[in-house]
Amino acid sequence: MIRALQEQKTRSKMKIELKGMAWDHPRGYEPLRALSKSFTQSHPEVSIKWDVRSLKEFGDMPIEDLIEEYDLITIDHPYMGQAHKNQLLLDLKGIISEDELAVFENAYVDHCYDSYQYKGHLYALPIDAAALVAAKRDDQLSKLRLQVPTTLEELKSFYKKVPNKLSVAWALCPTDIWCAFLTLCAQIGGRGFINENGIDPKIGAKAIDELKYHLEFIHPESINWNPIQILDEMAANDEIIYAPYLFGYTNYSRMGYAKNIVTFIDSPANPNTEVSTILGGVGLAVSAHCKYKKLAVELLKYIANIENQAGEYVRHQGQPAGLKAWKSEANNALCNDFFTNTMKTMKNAYIRPQYPGWNEFQEQGADLIHACVEKNTGADTLIKNLNEHYKTIVSYE
Repeated sequence: MIRALQEQKTRSKMKIELKGMAWDHPRGYEPLRALSKSFTQSHPEVSIKWDVRSLKEFGDMPIEDLIEEYDLITIDHPYMGQAHKNQLLLDLKGIISEDELAVFENAYVDHCYDSYQYKGHLYALPIDAAALVAAKRDDQLSKLRLQVPTTLEELKSFYKKVPNKLSVAWALCPTDIWCAFLTLCAQIGGRGFINENGIDPKIGAKAIDELKYHLEFIHPESINWNPIQILDEMAANDEIIYAPYLFGYTNYSRMGYAKNIVTFIDSPANPNTEVSTILGGVGLAVSAHCKYKKLAVELLKYIANIENQAGEYVRHQGQPAGLKAWKSEANNALCNDFFTNTMKTMKNAYIRPQYPGWNEFQEQGADLIHACVEKNTGADTLIKNLNEHYKTIVSYE
């Protein structure tokens, strides 16, 4: 009897460890670590560890490589089809009550919740919202008396007004040139430019030629840069005054984060279509192999909770998905009106396909597009090659 009580006491002192995988930027890991610490105050038996992977790995690393080791995984929405096909993630509709899901469904910025659904299943809750937006240095633009462009045609005129020692930059490393390409396709042809045969050849070729045109006028390092590299440069130095298409980061719009404040606004758009740019952001999912599924879902709900999103998540460098957070006057004051300034882009964002194999296709496609634009090879041939890859990789459903 005494031994049994001792064993029970020992078990009660044992920690349950949950492991999560975030991505390597304060926006990616700081709010998760902060809210996990708060969660353990009411769950003292739990310890939570968050590892990080690079931004490229976040977009490209197969989640098959993570589900054995990690209980919770930050994820990009195009993975949903692959997760469904291979039963990689927990279907939250089977665990979270219908009443709770009804609250979550209406709690986020447009498209965020829907982007993690696939074939009637829900494989993640949105915790971070983003789309390609524009970044600018208001102090520099004010000195030059320059108005930022609202359309692609205005952007072409804008280049000619920028003094020689200053620059415009695009995020055009392979991962991000893919995002820019999809954005231009959607702005040119609307949301239906991809079907079972792949990318509409005329729309795709036109988007490639558009990218090539802009390459002539922008900072030469643009072809190598991701959004963080451009924003770091804008925040530290004075050369880059505007970037029309990159994923926004509220960190850079906050007082004290860096030397210079970067302001975020809507990207240039096509007035003839309603699509803005592509949707980004982050969902939080639970591995199908998680040993403590119920507890992991409780932590997930805590992080995705609308009040926590609007409060602690923002205060700890996060860029929340919660609509209340985006509408908060305090949060907009903290982030130089980041949320108000980019809400239109979020509402009209293009959701990337979620078909099984899409992520493998986009990784290969990104390299093909990058090489084509950098070497100025034929757009028609590129799109033909892209679509041949598409048909062999993607399971169109």
